[in-house]
Amino acid sequence: MPRGGGVRGSRIGGFSTSGFRGGGFRGGPVGFRTSTIRSSGRPFGRTGATRTVSRPPTGPYHHNYYRPRHRYYGYWYYPWYRRFWYSPFWAGYYYRPWYYSPAYIGGGIVISIILALILLPLIGVSFAFPFDNADPSGNVNYRSTEILYYNEYWYEYEYIEAGNRITYSVESSPSYISFALWDQSFENFPTISKNGNISDTIDDILLNEYEDWTTFLRPGSSIEYEYNASENIDFFIADASDLYIWNQFGNPTFFVEKLNMNESSGVFNINVAKDYYLVWYNEDAESIDVTYNINYTAANVIDLTQADFYNLTVNSIAQTEIIVPRDGQWYFYIYFDPMDSPEETTSITFDVTYETGISSSSKWISIQPILIIIIVVIMIIIIGAFLARKGQKKAKEKRIGINTQTKIVSGETKESIQKVSPYKGITPSKRECLRCGAELTPNQQFCHVCGGKVEGRKIVSSFEVTPSESDTCIYCGNSINQGDKYCTYCGTKIGT
Repeated sequence: MPRGGGVRGSRIGGFSTSGFRGGGFRGGPVGFRTSTIRSSGRPFGRTGATRTVSRPPTGPYHHNYYRPRHRYYGYWYYPWYRRFWYSPFWAGYYYRPWYYSPAYIGGGIVISIILALILLPLIGVSFAFPFDNADPSGNVNYRSTEILYYNEYWYEYEYIEAGNRITYSVESSPSYISFALWDQSFENFPTISKNGNISDTIDDILLNEYEDWTTFLRPGSSIEYEYNASENIDFFIADASDLYIWNQFGNPTFFVEKLNMNESSGVFNINVAKDYYLVWYNEDAESIDVTYNINYTAANVIDLTQADFYNLTVNSIAQTEIIVPRDGQWYFYIYFDPMDSPEETTSITFDVTYETGISSSSKWISIQPILIIIIVVIMIIIIGAFLARKGQKKAKEKRIGINTQTKIVSGETKESIQKVSPYKGITPSKRECLRCGAELTPNQQFCHVCGGKVEGRKIVSSFEVTPSESDTCIYCGNSINQGDKYCTYCGTKIGT
């Protein structure tokens, strides 16, 4: 009868007898591990389980506010008062409400900053630390079900003060796993070498049937083998890939190959980390018995016994509580050692609770210097923006000549601001050209009779003349009236 069907057998005892028996008929189904691992055999690590606390995470949050953009026509057009210090880009316009200033990022965000930096710390001391996922007492719980691949470890970690508790439980199916609690990273676990031996007799290997023994070994390991068979038998050492090709009637190159021999012995040295299979194949006889003896040295084995707390080669750990002996970053490790189980993956379910011993109030106290610095920076920006806006207003008043006068209205004193221009006869409702006396409109920048600029720098073109029949200036595009001799906007001459 067919035996095994290519599915490897169960685990055989502890480390000293590590290894797995399997077999089947050539051409039948197989279940070899084929996942990618490091050539050195160093395990991969993963983390990221969902934290669970007594409340959802809280803390400051931010909104995006629309900030209007202002159009400018080249930096060289800017008067001195609109350069860096008086720039509306950060200080805002003095004649607009304060919350238009980008320095404040809108009025609503100022309130958010005040709440986040002043009010929330006070509330957080009493209720919760809003920048952390721990609960107010400083407890954090990791709880999850994950798929772990062989030669891979899962870890979670938390800073814990001495004297606090860690409570945990672990389940794994179908493979064995090893567990450790330590205050150092996984890379700090030392490696050791261990020796193993297994002797057994395989009865009745039928025609076209094979039996195998396998184990996972890293570079520096070695296998010493010896066997005796009742009839001539084929023997070879292969990895999972070569064994699969051979099982499909291919012709791979084996590490060791002995054909049609009833006994043999030798030593095979390991250079690459992987599963290694010792296979006996009956190609000719009706039935063959094989007695074998295997001694192996496993190098670079991860030694979890250096951790403060550990459980090796288990598939279940009931809820356990330990007291942390010293302050530090404590790691929770679950390691799927490929020497313990033949499966490619295992499902792990874990629940670990850390009592960090760091409450909300102590965390707030620890970040007070940072909060003070942030508050000072915000206040400097706000004060600077106010001063810049005030400077804008003074510069504007100086430019347009604002004077404050006091009038007597109906026997009472009333302050009124009258805009007085340095030009002849100018009032808010009537303006006259300094050069020719022509009456100007309030928004007119150039005289329509003589072409003189009312104030500031002249930008008239001396090379362009607008035809008299044109409705717009050919230099600046401003509309012109019939009878004007110069453009009222740029001062360019109009033909006659």
